[in-house]
Amino acid sequence: MGILDEFNPRRDGWFFENWGEASEFDWDLFRRTYLAINPTNDPVAAPLDVAFFQIFKSCAANGNCGGMSMLALALFKYGGYLGYGSPANFYTGAGSGPDRADLHQAINIMQARQFSAAGIRNFLDVVKAGQLNDGFAAYDRIVSGLGSGDYCMLSLSNGVFGDAAHTIIPYRAEMIGGTRVLHVWDPNRPYDAFSQHYDADHNKITITGPTSWSYDQNAGGLFSGGTLYAGSNNGWFFAIPTSLEVHKGRQPISAGFILTGLTTLFVSGVGAAVTQIEDDEGRRLYSSDRVHRNRGDLETLSDRRLTGVAPWPWPGGLSGELPGELFFIERPPGSSPLHVTVRGDDYHLMHLSESHLTELSAARTGTMAKDSIRLTGSADDAQSLAVSTRAARRRFDIHHLRHDGPEAWRSVRVRNATVTRDRLTVSTPVTLDEVEISGTTARRDVDVELRRFVDGKVSTRRTPGQRLAAGRVTRLAPSSWDKLSRARVEQVVD
Repeated sequence: MGILDEFNPRRDGWFFENWGEASEFDWDLFRRTYLAINPTNDPVAAPLDVAFFQIFKSCAANGNCGGMSMLALALFKYGGYLGYGSPANFYTGAGSGPDRADLHQAINIMQARQFSAAGIRNFLDVVKAGQLNDGFAAYDRIVSGLGSGDYCMLSLSNGVFGDAAHTIIPYRAEMIGGTRVLHVWDPNRPYDAFSQHYDADHNKITITGPTSWSYDQNAGGLFSGGTLYAGSNNGWFFAIPTSLEVHKGRQPISAGFILTGLTTLFVSGVGAAVTQIEDDEGRRLYSSDRVHRNRGDLETLSDRRLTGVAPWPWPGGLSGELPGELFFIERPPGSSPLHVTVRGDDYHLMHLSESHLTELSAARTGTMAKDSIRLTGSADDAQSLAVSTRAARRRFDIHHLRHDGPEAWRSVRVRNATVTRDRLTVSTPVTLDEVEISGTTARRDVDVELRRFVDGKVSTRRTPGQRLAAGRVTRLAPSSWDKLSRARVEQVVD
């Protein structure tokens, strides 16, 4: 890229159109995307890598717009990247996606780098600054990038959970009177198939206020099947400097790598939805307890708003079922526990940091009941999960795992726990040398499994049919973690 060059949609944009992945990404692509990933998909040797892979593997199900934008800009800026040379339009494709399988994978890699530690850091900074849907802030950052040669990508949507979520390339910015105008290249509108979108100057975003912006993929009436994006739809509109995500880096939840105070909450399952997240002081993420689809549902009152919790956008550019609901959480140590309400049937919840993993698996009941889950602890604290359900009864599995060194961990898993409105709590100290299990009014039996991984070997101690007394706390601890498989499990009931 010369200092006076400008990105040209005809030459520097791809010949082919955006496409969604019918299959999930594999472990090899995961390793090629990030640094320090375990060589194999091994939940024993690398449980945190495997946990984050569950988030990663479906991130292009609804499109590869982010990957197409990022790799196109890398080719434009550097003249070549990942073995591919400029211009991007040289590479053909039949219909959606490139003809070449290796280029297909290269774009997949770039799409997945949205989850790099630097990309997550940028997203959290935008949220903290209150600029997730701010046309003026995005325009200023884009102008700065154009001036420095660090082009930005632009992420936009019509809803907080990714309604038509999309990533495009703004390559020219201008002021026309009091209106800010961005000219963009759109992966859903490649030049060769949509030349009039560009030649007739319909590829424009107009911005007249922070949330007064619009972009119409069908502008001019020449094409159909596109989307009208508008800030009034309470989605998002923020800029991402390409330099933050283009290079191979660490994923944010990587053993031994700390993105200060960050934890991740991921809920997946057909029809599963997080309807509320709140703390003990009554601060809440949403203004109502229901399924949410736009930013208008977020709590805005300063004395009620829950800070430090950010719903993740899933930019893909195409419609379809989302991989799940993902939240990045950054709160000070000692913050009030979080209460998460989940509506669904047969779902899976993960709460993870660079040193711990907490999981909850909810068995099918045949109804879309609501469950209340209380999560306590950050990366350096004791971990606790308490769950109750509005279903008549539901069976849960609860799992706590904590790294006990670079290549060592301990875990406790409580299986086949039948729960009603009577809450079940499973807690472990920061050392994870014991587990506390308690209920309120109901007696129940559960299966408990203790595991330790060290020196490449895993040992297990199971105690099936563990009786939990009503209203009491049961503490279980092995007599020796070093000889776990033969250890005596000591029980104390308080």
